[in-house]
Amino acid sequence: MSATVNEVPMAAPDNTRRSRFSVTKVAAIGDQIVVSLTNFALTLAIGRAFSAEEFASFGIGLSIGLMVQGLQRHTVTIPLALQPDTRVARRHRAILAEQYILLLAVLAVGLAVVVGTLFVPLPRYGHLIILASAVSLVVYLQLEFSRAFLIKTGRAGFLLLSAAWYGLISLVLAGAALLHLIGYETLLVVLGSAMLLHALALMMTVGIPAWSRGKQLLRHDLLRYGGWSAAATLTYSGYNHLPLLLLGAMAAPIHAAIFVATRSLMQPLQIIMRGLDIADKSVFAKVARHPGTRDTLIFTLNCAAFYAVISLVYCVTAGLFANQLVALAYGSKFSGVGGALIAWLPVYVLMGLAMPLESLVYARRDFRHYFLLRGLASVLAFGLSIPLSIYYFETGAIAACAAGWLLAVVGTTIRLVRTTK
Repeated sequence: MSATVNEVPMAAPDNTRRSRFSVTKVAAIGDQIVVSLTNFALTLAIGRAFSAEEFASFGIGLSIGLMVQGLQRHTVTIPLALQPDTRVARRHRAILAEQYILLLAVLAVGLAVVVGTLFVPLPRYGHLIILASAVSLVVYLQLEFSRAFLIKTGRAGFLLLSAAWYGLISLVLAGAALLHLIGYETLLVVLGSAMLLHALALMMTVGIPAWSRGKQLLRHDLLRYGGWSAAATLTYSGYNHLPLLLLGAMAAPIHAAIFVATRSLMQPLQIIMRGLDIADKSVFAKVARHPGTRDTLIFTLNCAAFYAVISLVYCVTAGLFANQLVALAYGSKFSGVGGALIAWLPVYVLMGLAMPLESLVYARRDFRHYFLLRGLASVLAFGLSIPLSIYYFETGAIAACAAGWLLAVVGTTIRLVRTTK
């Protein structure tokens, strides 16, 4: 009798933890799907509702925002995700303060640049890029951090509410833009303000940030992870974002707009790939207990082949109906640019191949060679971007991205094969 009584308290906590983990995992996947689909819908609406100049500024601002988000991810978010839950629970107010110090600094710099350039004889295109960059920074820094923070603190409900808030605001703004009820600048300001309200709501839910401890934590993370963070971001951005920035600087806005418009049509494939990658990473953690072995390499290459097949199915379909897809998404605004969409197809096949390869690189902790390869890929993309963008505009910039991805993926594969025991 006593044995039966003693069994219940020991089993219940395990069941509770498993249940909480399952709920949090479902919420995380739901958040990822909602945010990704929202970004896709909002981008299409902006491309359809506003001018090529405005759409190009949105795409360039988005790239700048994602570059800075990469710094945040490697300096703050990934270290947060790797901490034990008990440790996060003890210092959650300091972690929140660290993020908000970073967010306030970015906001202050962004506002200073926006206000300062009002008194500079800058073309409207330049002002729009600065405004779009500032808003993208606020949106994506807050979304990235809040997802990791809410998962680690077990607030699955707030995570879904967070995604729903972003989705609702974005869809309302997209609808208003398509109905020509608001202008482009208004859309950006309202979107940025909505994410600041999101940050305030998170603070009200968690509690007042521990500002002093947060400042110490940020200093510690910058000293410990800042160098690797900068290396990871710069080497990745060189063949993902830099070609667009160079194209925007050298060519008319319409070419950057076509670059962004056609890239956005590949986003559904990226959503599928990221969903598969999240699922496979949990399996990979169990399989790759001995990451240097041949069996683990074969498992990784099989995953890469599976991703390649899915990517090829999507890409063949997109290639056959390229002009029709562009017309369906944007109307007649970008008619006849199906060739640019076709140019993106090899890039996204390579992206799919890279995901499982990157998992094995991280399991083996072979960061030095990995970042060296990405650095070489960035140099190649940068070197090709200037002449190709001058002569072939958006298609040339996309080709530069493809060349960088090809070098990174092939080089990583060769490195993994050569270092397998």
